[in-house]
Amino acid sequence: MPHDKIDIVYLWVDGSDKKWRKAKDIWYKKVFSKKATDQHYFRDNGEFLYSLRSVAKYANWVNHIYIITGFNQKPKWLNTKNPRITIVPHEQIIPKNALPTFNSNSIDMCIPNIPGLSEKFILMNDDTFFNKHLSPSFFFDRHGHTRVRFGIYNKHPKDINHWLAESDEYTQTLIRSAKILEDVFGKTFYFCRPSHGIDPYLKSSWIECANIPTIKKQIQKQIKNKFRTATEIQRWTFNLYDYISGRAHFTRSRAYKCGKHKILYFIYNILHWGIARKSNFFCSNAMYSRKAIIKSPIFCINDAPNNTPEILKNNINFLKTRFPNKCEFEK
Repeated sequence: MPHDKIDIVYLWVDGSDKKWRKAKDIWYKKVFSKKATDQHYFRDNGEFLYSLRSVAKYANWVNHIYIITGFNQKPKWLNTKNPRITIVPHEQIIPKNALPTFNSNSIDMCIPNIPGLSEKFILMNDDTFFNKHLSPSFFFDRHGHTRVRFGIYNKHPKDINHWLAESDEYTQTLIRSAKILEDVFGKTFYFCRPSHGIDPYLKSSWIECANIPTIKKQIQKQIKNKFRTATEIQRWTFNLYDYISGRAHFTRSRAYKCGKHKILYFIYNILHWGIARKSNFFCSNAMYSRKAIIKSPIFCINDAPNNTPEILKNNINFLKTRFPNKCEFEK
């Protein structure tokens, strides 16, 4: 496995781009008959620069980096002449009748269409970061199987319809991802959910799963959705399929805890040290969670809807401090 190629795939959008915003607002009004209110899904807070710096610093074994984007966008600071970087326009991988799209779930479904994409790849968001030197074995075992880290649900009602009705849109797509595999294979996987990290995939397995008639029909239907909806499945489907087909190892993710309950969290961190030291950390406010972030191999700074300008500024300041050095992927 040390000689296997492993690529990175990013989805990126510059939500401040006037051309993109105009098209998005027009389509949003056509679809929903109202003004868009979900700007936090698309705003670019500048994290991507530091995410790539983290790759350069801690994962120099990466073969190639593919950046999927639309509307001829590309970061102004990106060194597109670097032989390890490729900008992938939506038009290159997404069917014409599904364009333009503002739906990350639809874009995800087309990832295997990237020309030259390696069999093994990891999928990153621009708000996820390597935090330590990690080897490929963190993501793939010696047999080439994926290593998937998962979290658990706080609630797990037996009545799926009731669960769907009381869940947020994101959780509904996770439930539907498990449900469609249950319909096909008769096996249930409602105990786990993605852990907001950097996720490994096998291209051939992804394609195999996407061509199962029931799943293919769902993908062909949702790929035309201009925006995300609660009725879709997402890439979690392919992680679960790898598990079903014996191509994945699922490991419980338990991130370090920090905050006002110092004694309780100290005990928790001691008890779960073995798992936590290999688990990613997820937060919205980097300054509040700084101590826990520093200990984690991977972290995600999610842009929550209620993040204030001050929090966004503090998050970037943290990243500037954590990854201060310019890397080969910058001009």
